[in-house]
Amino acid sequence: MKRFLLTLMALCAVLSACRTHESEHAHESEEATAHADGHIQISPERQQELGIVVETVTAGPFSEVIRTSGQILSAAGDEMTVVARSEGIISLGRLTEGSPVSKGARIATLSTRSIGTGDKLAKAKIDLETARKEYERDQQLRADNIVSESHLDQSRQAYEHAKVEYEALAAGSTQDGELAVTAPLSGFIKNWLVQSGEYVQTGTPVATVSSNRRLRLRADVPERYYSRIASVRDANFTTSYSERTYNLGELGGRMISYARASDGDYYIPVIFEFDNKGELVPGSYVDVWLKTASAPDCLSVPLEAVVEDQGVHYVFVREADDEDCFEKREVTLGQSDGSRIPVLKGLQEGESIVTRGAVHVKLAGVTAVPAGHTHNH
Repeated sequence: MKRFLLTLMALCAVLSACRTHESEHAHESEEATAHADGHIQISPERQQELGIVVETVTAGPFSEVIRTSGQILSAAGDEMTVVARSEGIISLGRLTEGSPVSKGARIATLSTRSIGTGDKLAKAKIDLETARKEYERDQQLRADNIVSESHLDQSRQAYEHAKVEYEALAAGSTQDGELAVTAPLSGFIKNWLVQSGEYVQTGTPVATVSSNRRLRLRADVPERYYSRIASVRDANFTTSYSERTYNLGELGGRMISYARASDGDYYIPVIFEFDNKGELVPGSYVDVWLKTASAPDCLSVPLEAVVEDQGVHYVFVREADDEDCFEKREVTLGQSDGSRIPVLKGLQEGESIVTRGAVHVKLAGVTAVPAGHTHNH
């Protein structure tokens, strides 16, 4: 009797699980159903949860593009090299590459006390005092007609030279008598060209300071597109550290020049200049889409609207008489401009397609329970 009751309880548990499983599938089928004809049914509530956005396809201007690669560079005048004003042992302090600096701020110090020629600042001060006394003495002697006018001019020149040299060394010097190396403009330290504790001579490059206010984009265009370069009006580009597609027009950019000859590597450099919004890193490499002449009536869709399956591209078209039903339709595409892509075949103007969340629609078509589906248990 006990064994019969255990068997009966186990059978009831199996039947209950089957009913629950079927109920769950029935609920799923209400939210997303894949039909045999390739249509996908998704309830409005589920569309909202998945963030699915539908837009109407309209014809409009679309620029032909040249896809290539390039590099972000600092604009001319927005980057300066700091040099040592004297020989000595340099100390970089706590500043690192990328540290912000203001114009005239000290970024490093030079010590001349431990080198063979001695303390430069102290020597310059002594030379200035000596030249000043010599000039004042010659002024008195000239008043008494003891020295000539030319001799007085030489004394004045020696005094002025000594004064200029001392003031140049003393400007921004520390209390310990070390010489300051200052930033010529506000911005950030792009890179150090020397190491702390290194001996440098007068004029040795110490660091590069960039204001990063204006940037340049260098696009390397293959030679075969040379005839189309003059018609370039705009460009899009993407970086490896951001998912955003940047448009030069929105960044206040413009093409400032392009080479009339190849650089020897089968590429022609095209240079743009634009405002930096603080998101771009000078020196980084980018993918570039150069926009040339535009077609006036072109059907184009956002890149996010297109899904790919085994090398075939699709979009999801919403049925005109059923807002919950989507058709998976194959399309033929043109050349993308980095944010949108023209549809050459497969779409008609006025149709509504999924422009955001197309991947979720694709997954719903794969995982949804087909209508009339049953399970064998």
